[in-house]
Amino acid sequence: MDTKISVVEEGALERVGSVFVEAFGHTPALLVADGITLKVGGFPVSRSLEKADIQVRQFIFPSEPQPYADEHAIAQVRLSLERDNSIAVVLGSGTLNDITKRASAELDRPYMVVATAPSVDGYTSYGAAVSVGGFKQTLPCAAPMVVLADTKVLREAPMDMIASGFGDCMAKYTAGMDWILADLVGVHPIRRDVWDMVQIPLRKVYAHHAGIAQRRGRSIGLLFDALSASGFAMQVMHDSRPASGAEHLISHIWEMEHLSKDGLPVSHGFKVSIGTLTITYLYEQLKQLDLAGIPLTGAESWEEREQSIAAFFPDESVRKQTLAIAKEKFLDGDALLTRREKLVSLLPALIERMDEQLPPYQELKEAMKEVGCPVSPADIASNLEGLRHAVTGAQMIRNRYTVLDLYYELGLFDLALDMLSGM
Repeated sequence: MDTKISVVEEGALERVGSVFVEAFGHTPALLVADGITLKVGGFPVSRSLEKADIQVRQFIFPSEPQPYADEHAIAQVRLSLERDNSIAVVLGSGTLNDITKRASAELDRPYMVVATAPSVDGYTSYGAAVSVGGFKQTLPCAAPMVVLADTKVLREAPMDMIASGFGDCMAKYTAGMDWILADLVGVHPIRRDVWDMVQIPLRKVYAHHAGIAQRRGRSIGLLFDALSASGFAMQVMHDSRPASGAEHLISHIWEMEHLSKDGLPVSHGFKVSIGTLTITYLYEQLKQLDLAGIPLTGAESWEEREQSIAAFFPDESVRKQTLAIAKEKFLDGDALLTRREKLVSLLPALIERMDEQLPPYQELKEAMKEVGCPVSPADIASNLEGLRHAVTGAQMIRNRYTVLDLYYELGLFDLALDMLSGM
């Protein structure tokens, strides 16, 4: 794995300098932060590095507008790193980490992350989720060589950031269910050791949701450990499949469209929370399908599919990328009939696995609500139509088999969209 050192303990900020020297020697450091994270830990991190005789420069994004993970922000950090042989020490969470991860990778340099909140699983993941030309994608790049988290800082993080991390963690239920589906269909076999890395810690976190809501130290520690384990699994696979399914694709659509509430971007974990509940609900609805009555006709032609994608993505660059992906997974004729017959035949086994994998929708919804996650589109400044829109786009943008593809290939995607009114 790329990550060689992981320190998660109370008072860890005081060890930043010694851990940096252990990993990188006395190479200069570039502290990457924004106005908010600088206040959280900028002084103790800089002081610890300087005590270890590390020269420190700073690159600070403004607090407002919040930094956005795109090619422009990446270029800013890369240009600062290019001034010398500095190793980046990013103080922050999802967005700052992704920007710094990619900038470091473009220069073939390792980097270190000092976590400020248990808000995402991307701290330790291979790849960076960024927007390039307006198209949300995961660019290849190494995970951090060093991850350091002070549990006191994690506990004192804003509650919405803790809730965001809980939502991102709960997404592993639906991501896992989509992986089970892909395995049954025969397009992406499950790797058991990686599966266990994600799914075992996930269940511990779910059992401690009340403690997370109350900021209990052990519960917050379990959440950060589970998020880290998810990232480690992606490092092993060099793929986000263990941690990301249709729920993340829904989030990607909202991220590409810059969904905001009260003038601020909605957090990744909050968008994923709504995606997770949506996909859990759509899986539960499979139990209500009349298997014998599933039609095996009425599929879109490729020309119709092209028109649908062109209407959804007016931006030419995004449209071209989406069309290429959609073409790869598009089935028609005998290939589609064969797939539909297979899906109908495996639905009983899929439903049996659902009962093992997914918490009941209402139970999961209550747990997420208790921690502070959004549980309806209105909570993130969207609505039912906005959710249907995001689900439609989510099925188009990745060649990753999910329950949305199952509904689409069975000719029941419009039915799935209609079902969402019952959430």
